[in-house]
Amino acid sequence: MVGFSLPRITILARNPFRKPARELEDLTFLLATRGLKFDNWAEAHTHLEHIGYYRFTGYLRPFKIGGTGSDAENFKPGTSFELVHDQYIFDRKLRILILEAVEKIEIAARAAISDSVACRHGPHWYMDRNLFARPNYYHQRGRFDVMDWHANFIDDVKRQIGHGDPQRRDKFISHYYDTYDHPDMPPCWMVFEVITFGSISQCLKFLKSPECGSVCKKFGLNHQIISSWLHAISYVRNLCAHHSRLWNRALTIKPTISNAHRAAFGNCNDRIYAVLLTMQILLSRIWSNNEWAERLRDLIHAHPAIPIKLMGFPLNWEGLQEWSL
Repeated sequence: MVGFSLPRITILARNPFRKPARELEDLTFLLATRGLKFDNWAEAHTHLEHIGYYRFTGYLRPFKIGGTGSDAENFKPGTSFELVHDQYIFDRKLRILILEAVEKIEIAARAAISDSVACRHGPHWYMDRNLFARPNYYHQRGRFDVMDWHANFIDDVKRQIGHGDPQRRDKFISHYYDTYDHPDMPPCWMVFEVITFGSISQCLKFLKSPECGSVCKKFGLNHQIISSWLHAISYVRNLCAHHSRLWNRALTIKPTISNAHRAAFGNCNDRIYAVLLTMQILLSRIWSNNEWAERLRDLIHAHPAIPIKLMGFPLNWEGLQEWSL
């Protein structure tokens, strides 16, 4: 009989939260006592009123001395509120620029996936589980198990389109349910107008490769690469939608580096530059004569204090063929 041992569970001691809420004036003064310089105290206070102290601390963190010493929370010499606020403004403008690109890519991806498969398998192809691979997931019971991804996908689609809740339905979805009784869900071109970009990227990821030929051809990428890139772009889109700090973030979901563009990636795919590059490559396939790369360059030039190396940008990025600058 083969024995086994249960994993040792470590329980960390927890403490009650005792930090009191503090007035913004007190918090601003605290920053000053830690070495943050202010060119205009009143203006900085006004900015913090509209930004929020806690959100702004995310931009302050790289400027702290850090470590375990008594001065860990103090700021490095020469750090000013205006310098950090410039990074905040840059980050906000970057999110706006990204969302514009995502709109073009998302709409093109929705149409390419929905229409190309519909022409071969009919308008309700997404309901056919035979068109999808069966991925392995690590099951919550502690073992590898084959999950029914397609059933979960359909349940999520039903939730998003208001299948069981007429109050949530868009007008064109309501029209389908009011007019037709079979199939019990709308055609793909309606559904793909409603479901999230994340759901669409997952749909493409688990479609069997032979079904993705037209999509891959449209974007000039193989199934693995286009699935990975759309997943990463969807992740960044969600960060932008929630106004999250972006410029120096280490990405949790990273785009796969394609061999055709390896030199442009510079073997770095865990920073925002990698996703910006994927968007530029995709935009060049679907949006001719666009000036998105030029606008990104102009944004970076307008904020010369931003250390773009922390964003993953290589030194020669403007000269790379992918950016066409």
